[in-house]
Amino acid sequence: MTPGAGAQPGELSPADGPSPGGLLAYRSAQGRWVVAAMIVMFFYPIAGDRKLPAVATRDIAAAASRLLLDASWSGAGEVPLLGPEDLSFNDMAGIMPRVLGKDVRFRQITFEAYKDRFVRLGISDAMAQGYTDMAWAKNEGLDNGVQRTPQNSTPTSFRQWCEEVLKPAVAS
Repeated sequence: MTPGAGAQPGELSPADGPSPGGLLAYRSAQGRWVVAAMIVMFFYPIAGDRKLPAVATRDIAAAASRLLLDASWSGAGEVPLLGPEDLSFNDMAGIMPRVLGKDVRFRQITFEAYKDRFVRLGISDAMAQGYTDMAWAKNEGLDNGVQRTPQNSTPTSFRQWCEEVLKPAVAS
């Protein structure tokens, strides 16, 4: 659910509709770097050695399901999801060839080239700039601000994701 006008992250405004007592319990599962994006492209403006949390979409879905089914909480909050370990794109480029049996390389591109690619694909300039700003923030360490704990570490490793999701996708 996206907050309405004037609401802060984790809050709902009157634009979000009526709720009992005027307040609705709200939590968001927040995957830091979703590895499913790897199927689409393997070039980013983020430094190849920048280690980032990487979480599989299945782990986000499992956490979201648990949150939706858990009626014991109220209020607002976030639930960071970090995957089992932080990996760099260079680390990922070292894992993928062993799983796929193919040469895979990460290539760092400029922020300008990153934005231009989105615009060429038909995305508005403003949205392309938003994606570029987000990549810049990640490169500056945005996703490294949450300390890893057993509660926010998810089980699916990048290698497991490559074996179970990427390899069949590449083979099809």
